[in-house]
Amino acid sequence: MKKYLFLIILIAVFVSFFRLGSVTLFDVDEAVFAQATKEMLESADWITPTYNGENRYDKPILFYWLMAASYKVFGINEFAARFPSALSGVLLVLSVFLFVRHFRDDKEAFYASIPLALSIYFFMYSHAAVTDMALSLFITLSLFSFFLSIKKNRNYIYGFYICSALAFLTKGLIGIVFPFGIALIYLLAAERLQGLKKIFHFKAALLFLVLALPWYTAEYMANGQEFIRQFFIKHHFARYAGVISGHKGPVYYYIPVIIAGLFPWIAFLPAGIATAVKEIKSLKSDKNLLAVHDNPGLFLLIWFGFIFLFFSFSTTKLPNYILSAIPAASILISYGMYPDRGYSSIGISGSRNGFVNVFIVIVSILIGIAFIFSRAYLVKMEVYDVAWTYYSALLMFALASGSFYAMVIKRKYYGYISAVMAVFLCLMSIKALPAANRYLQGALYQYSLYARARLGNDDKIIAYGMNNPSIVFYSGHKIISVRGKEKLMPYMSNAGTLIAITKAKDIETLKDSGFNILDTNGRYALLERK
Repeated sequence: MKKYLFLIILIAVFVSFFRLGSVTLFDVDEAVFAQATKEMLESADWITPTYNGENRYDKPILFYWLMAASYKVFGINEFAARFPSALSGVLLVLSVFLFVRHFRDDKEAFYASIPLALSIYFFMYSHAAVTDMALSLFITLSLFSFFLSIKKNRNYIYGFYICSALAFLTKGLIGIVFPFGIALIYLLAAERLQGLKKIFHFKAALLFLVLALPWYTAEYMANGQEFIRQFFIKHHFARYAGVISGHKGPVYYYIPVIIAGLFPWIAFLPAGIATAVKEIKSLKSDKNLLAVHDNPGLFLLIWFGFIFLFFSFSTTKLPNYILSAIPAASILISYGMYPDRGYSSIGISGSRNGFVNVFIVIVSILIGIAFIFSRAYLVKMEVYDVAWTYYSALLMFALASGSFYAMVIKRKYYGYISAVMAVFLCLMSIKALPAANRYLQGALYQYSLYARARLGNDDKIIAYGMNNPSIVFYSGHKIISVRGKEKLMPYMSNAGTLIAITKAKDIETLKDSGFNILDTNGRYALLERK
């Protein structure tokens, strides 16, 4: 066990922490969390987060506390802002390994963790100063604890309630809906109505309330109905039933998202689901509940399916929403990687599906071609450091070649896939991510530093027609958000220096209002009125 445990920890730590603070914060979510936590430290108000001096009710408090603790240790910087997510990512991979170790050997537990650790999904959100990786960790630990409370020891139920409380403090009602919804559906499917009592535990429920209730009570006492309207109604119910911030998508939105986020491992998921279904069917007539709970296939299918379907029917959609389903998907993928081994001695057998290699070959070639042709588009967007696109294409072609060779000789090649993906993620971290950061954030970062040096402590920046919290974080000044020329005029009578940052399309409006253009990169512009 030690060899595979050490190796999976090494991989998870490397992917999560490699160049963690090497690029500036991205707008909008990373920068707004980082700035809100910065304001929390400055105000010493540990109950109500603020952004740009105004109360922010988007998320509960726990992630801000985690980031504030990181700031205390590492200082206020990009590494510290992303540290809670990176650490959560490492713990998430480790928890998957240890959970699967209850049912399979060390090697297969390792390969149940690898699709998670060496995936675009994991790389992105372990490097993002947002709540999603921490939420996924708490939901995963909660559900693992629930299953082990049935299979191993009833005392694991405390872990179920504790981690659900932490999830509730990280992202609100999702922290209750997902763990309890999945657990209840599983018990109904496995044991019918008589099994539902296994989820209820008075002392554990009391512990949940002790952990989760104080902050919600304090926040309500401080802000009353405004907190209820903004936090629960707008950012829970309205977000699910309506479109928030233009983030909408069709019902099949998450199919291409999960294919891209888990490629190439996603090729094994259909075989994994088929193996899990076969496992369930073999146990259908078994009256021994211990045998049912010895095989988590049903549990994993419900876990993955519940979250996937829940957000597929949500009106507001973002790729990060289904991150909490990825640990279950990763383990199901391992079912497809070892379909003839099963999770116990019940004797499930399966044959490898040629679809896996064919899928990887075709998609890898298509992605490689896309990388080659992307160079011309990137240059048009004035992104000139594009050599990495050729290296990425070569890696995709290498993956296709390895898959074709494995198909011909009929051998497993999981180590090869892992090596290719490790190199690919390194390339993304060293080249692609900085290029994207320079294009999306470079000008805003420089303009913010200019404003920081130019303005006095009480001066503010005008952000005309845009919402980019990174300006607040890097400039150290509050911003005045203005949309429309008529709303700009009241600020023009102010004495002293005024600095405005805007999109390039609005340059003429600001020039007509008395601003002089200092710089533009074609997307954003920096203007000043003395």
